Amino acid sequence: MGIDELGLIGAAIAVGLGAAVLPVFVNAEVYVVAIGATVNSRPFLALLIVIHVIATTIGKAFVFQLARKGTNKIRMVEPRPPRSAFTAWLRRVGRRLGRTRVMKRIRRLNDWLLTLLDRPYSGGLTAFLSSLTGIPPLAIVTILAGASKQPQWLFLTMVFTGRLIQFLAIAFLLHQVSWF
Repeated sequence: MGIDELGLIGAAIAVGLGAAVLPVFVNAEVYVVAIGATVNSRPFLALLIVIHVIATTIGKAFVFQLARKGTNKIRMVEPRPPRSAFTAWLRRVGRRLGRTRVMKRIRRLNDWLLTLLDRPYSGGLTAFLSSLTGIPPLAIVTILAGASKQPQWLFLTMVFTGRLIQFLAIAFLLHQVSWF
């Protein structure tokens, strides 16, 4: 294994941890698409994806523990008034889109899945679907799961499984990577 491969493995770990801790700034899915375009060996790409998923799961475990140890309650923050006309326009468009049928159904599904987090073992479904599809966002689910009665082993197992399926599906669809 050369220095290039070790660098790619290090990048997979760094991006996985970064995407778990700072999902707004580092996107794990974009990394899978980008790495698939740069790596020629399909088995090595699959290995990088598995390493990336392991690093993402370790990062989510860190965030889970921070939420478990550090939250007594989650407070709601009121949005600030818009600073510009463009920001006000974006909020109006967002509210208008939020009233469509599709968005109402997504919001209902989102709310139902988040209520499952208070149940110790049904919350695993929320963690799995969130890590697989992104609905509800995994960053929010991680914090709420850490603050709830969710067992950490179940949460991490569901996150690992969902992310592995999602990333391998992206690699398979975009780069024809398969295990066989």
